[in-house]
Amino acid sequence: MASTLEAVLKILAFAVLAALPLLTIWLIHRRASLRARSALGSGLRLNPPRRISGTSMTLVMVNGKEDREHYFFDTDTFYLQRGPVPTAVPLSQITSVTRTSDVIYARYIWQVCFSREAGRRCVTFTNNLSLFNRDFLLFLEAVRKANPLATVDRASVIF
Repeated sequence: MASTLEAVLKILAFAVLAALPLLTIWLIHRRASLRARSALGSGLRLNPPRRISGTSMTLVMVNGKEDREHYFFDTDTFYLQRGPVPTAVPLSQITSVTRTSDVIYARYIWQVCFSREAGRRCVTFTNNLSLFNRDFLLFLEAVRKANPLATVDRASVIF
């Protein structure tokens, strides 16, 4: 009887120790997400534009230059930059920010759709979210604040 109780206690102790790293990562992410919300609520100025797209290990090269669009945002604008002049889209025109099911280098691809005079346009990219970089979380909160009707998925460090 005592050996069964010892075995159960050892298994429970092992399970608790195994869950501690996951709990720690969850708490860190939760804290970063709450800070992002409170930072925008307190009127944090997000200038200069913050980058939200990740860098790819496989770059598309055209004439010896990187041919790739980068994505930035500030307090009220989403920027698409390919070349020297960025295209600016007000955050209020963004209709959705959703996570797709596609994965590149263990990162999900996110899709941002917005309405323009010429119609609806969508762009896709991998985000640069990490434990130490919360700019993508700030972007999601800024879109929620600028357009409450927009569909905005939740992000996680795993995404």
